[in-house]
Amino acid sequence: MNYQHEIKKLPKNEVEMTVTIPNEELKSFLQKAAENISQSTKIEGFRPGKASIDAIKQRVGEMKLYEEAAGLAVEKSYIDLATKEKLEPLGSPKVEFVKLAPENDFVYKATIALIPEVKLGDWQSIRIKEPEIKITDEQVNKVLEELRESRAKETLEDKKIEKGDKVELDFDVFRDNVPIEGGAQKKYPLVIGSDHFIPGFEKNLIGLKKDEEKEFELNFPEEYHNKDLAGKPAKFKVKILNVYKRELPELNDEFAKELGQESLAKLKQQIKQNLEHEESHKAEEKLDRELLEKLIAKSEFGEIPDMLLTSETDKMIQELESNISQQGLKFDDYLKHLNKTVDQLKLDFASQALKRVQSALIMRQIFFDQNIEIPEAEIDKELEQAKAMYQNNPEIIKQLESAQYRDYVRNLMGNRKVMEIIKQTCITKNEKNPKIKHNHE
Repeated sequence: MNYQHEIKKLPKNEVEMTVTIPNEELKSFLQKAAENISQSTKIEGFRPGKASIDAIKQRVGEMKLYEEAAGLAVEKSYIDLATKEKLEPLGSPKVEFVKLAPENDFVYKATIALIPEVKLGDWQSIRIKEPEIKITDEQVNKVLEELRESRAKETLEDKKIEKGDKVELDFDVFRDNVPIEGGAQKKYPLVIGSDHFIPGFEKNLIGLKKDEEKEFELNFPEEYHNKDLAGKPAKFKVKILNVYKRELPELNDEFAKELGQESLAKLKQQIKQNLEHEESHKAEEKLDRELLEKLIAKSEFGEIPDMLLTSETDKMIQELESNISQQGLKFDDYLKHLNKTVDQLKLDFASQALKRVQSALIMRQIFFDQNIEIPEAEIDKELEQAKAMYQNNPEIIKQLESAQYRDYVRNLMGNRKVMEIIKQTCITKNEKNPKIKHNHE
């Protein structure tokens, strides 16, 4: 194509590109534009995609045809110019038609956010010692107690409430004699001594019996999640509905067999292994964070476009919403619980979003610096494994076979290989207790 263009630098690592496309060049896109319009608009006497330019003009108007042609011209010229000028765009440009009229040159402006430049420092000199993973007997015993609690035998009894009993109760919470929102609960189950409520609540129930009622006042903790209630006094009205005596099973080989283990010793060994795996995973994530923070501190970044930070905060909100949904909760209820709006949450995420963007830019730079390649065969293998998990779900299989998902997997595998290189270079192994299994091992 024959066109003129000018590039002007803008703040926040953006550029504005003004492009002029001669009228004759624009006309070359009219036929394709007519086919596109004909595919989506019924034109009498023509099959879809086969209407003539004159028929299209009569049906939708000449300007509609030129707007479609201009869109095609932008798509082609923008890619050509971005390649020629060695621009690295971040997402799609914002396009504004400056001048578009039949028999005239077409002028448009494209505002382009660029991938920020990254100057890596001497990151190979970073050293972080691998932490020691040590599981104590206390940790194992705590899990055993939780398992006993989950298998407690409960017997309905006409007795006074004691520590260890389970109760069902109705209760209301008042501030200045006004019921607080969400403060009323019906037939609520509670194990006395579990400390699930604010300090003092469970203690006030001890000694009560079925059908007895009680009113008492307590202060909400200073660190309470609802800032409107934190540190404030409140009145509680409770009614005991049922009292259950709980008996915990004995810790012996029989108990272990009920959980699928040969003996209590084998059960303890399995619990220890599970805890080591869990702690190892946490330590691995902590190492990743520490490494990336040190890499960020050693690196210099060009101006980061607002759209990149906005995109990252939006992604973080989506991740949070997904996690909340998986727990069977509603995101709106979660926001009410925090007493925040989505916009306030985005502000809270701003500094974390910046770190995530900087980390991604560093990973990308190391990927190129190290000349890492992702063979298509490796991507195929990863996709086949994913498809095997969802072989009975055609919708998901279709998504896994899309070009977008393939790019996602390629990016994921690239990041994985970058982290392998960083860890091989920067982590000092703890030979005495090599519990952490890094990705490159």
